[in-house]
Amino acid sequence: MICATPFHARTAERNRANRWAMRNRFTVASDFGDAAAEAMAARMRVVVSDISWRWRMQLEGARVRDLAQRLFTRDPGTLQPGTSAKALWLSDGGGVRGAGLIARIDMQAFQLVSACEDARWIADAAALFGVEARDVTEDAGGLALIGPYAARLIATLGFDPALEPLAFRTFTWRGLDITLSRFGEHNGYELWCKADDALLLWDRVEKAGMPFALTAAGAEAMDILDIESGVPRPVRDYDGASSPNSAEPLAAELRLSSLIDAEHISFNGRPALLAARPGRKLVGIVFEGDVPSAFAAILAGETQIGRTLSAVYSHALRRAIALAQVDEDKAHAGAAVHVVPPAARNPCPPLAARIVDLPFLAPPDPIET
Repeated sequence: MICATPFHARTAERNRANRWAMRNRFTVASDFGDAAAEAMAARMRVVVSDISWRWRMQLEGARVRDLAQRLFTRDPGTLQPGTSAKALWLSDGGGVRGAGLIARIDMQAFQLVSACEDARWIADAAALFGVEARDVTEDAGGLALIGPYAARLIATLGFDPALEPLAFRTFTWRGLDITLSRFGEHNGYELWCKADDALLLWDRVEKAGMPFALTAAGAEAMDILDIESGVPRPVRDYDGASSPNSAEPLAAELRLSSLIDAEHISFNGRPALLAARPGRKLVGIVFEGDVPSAFAAILAGETQIGRTLSAVYSHALRRAIALAQVDEDKAHAGAAVHVVPPAARNPCPPLAARIVDLPFLAPPDPIET
C-alpha cells in the first residue's frame, strides 16, 4: 500500500509543483521548488524535513538482548536506555541486508530505525527468541532539523539542545508526547510525535523557526546532503542481500565497516564476512563539468575500473559529484578518470572526472546556544 506520512497535509500545501518521491511505501515531497536551494539552506540556516517514512520496528521481550546480540554487527546489549548505536544486519552469507540504528527503549525493548524495510527477516529472527516484533512506522511522525541554527531552534521550542549524538529523550511537551533524538548523519536533531499530533508539531516548529528562516526540505535535498557526506543508502545506491546465502553487498565495499564491532563475535553472518575478500572501495567522483552521471561506467584509459552510484550537482561545492565503487587497487585520490554515461539514457561523450576521498563535505555544525 502507498501511504501518506502524518505531515502530508502540511507538505502538500507547500509542494506547489506537486513533485513527490517514494520512500519505502510512503509519498514524500521530492522538493518544495528548488532542491539545491533547500540543501544549501541546511548548510547556511536550518531546514525541516519529513522523515516519518523511515521504517521502525519495536522489539520487546525477556530475550530481546540475546536477539539483538545475534542479529546486529554491534552489541546493543551494552547500551543504556536513552542511547543508540548504528549497526548492520547480515545474511548468513555475509552480505549486507540492512543498515540502521538500534535505540534502547528500556531493558527489555529496542527500536530499529532504518531507511529500508526488512520486516520478514527481523520478525523471523525475533520469533526464534520469543521476542515480539511490531512495525510501528505508522504510529508516529518524525521531523529532522538540520543546519547551523538547528540547536537554537530546538532551544526556542523549549527543549535542551545539549543532547549527545545517538542519544534520545522522551517527555511531555505542551500536551504532546515527544521524543527528541540525534539519530541522523547530518549533525541535526529529530522530533518524533504520535501520528495524530503531527500537524500540531509541524505548526509549532514552523512558527518557532521563522526568526531562523526555517526552510522545508524535500527528499532530493536530503539526498544531496547524503552524497556530500559520503553516505550510501539502500535502494538508492545498492540493493541489500535478498536471500539468506547472499554474499553481497559487502560492508567494506560500501564504506560501512565502521558499523561492525570487531570484538562482537556472535552476530549472524560473521564467519562469511571474515572470509570475504573485498575488491572494491567506495570513493567520491568529482566531475570536471556541471553534469553528473549516475550508475555509469568509470574508465581509467580503456579499462573499466568501477561505476558511479547516486550523482548530483552540489551547489556547496559548485561541482557535479557522485558516490562510486572502484577497484581497490585503482582507488587513488586525485586519479583522473572518465565516466561514460549509459548511451540509452544520456547519449553524450565521456565526462572527465577525478577520484576523491569521502566525505566531500563535513556535516553542518549547529551554532551552540
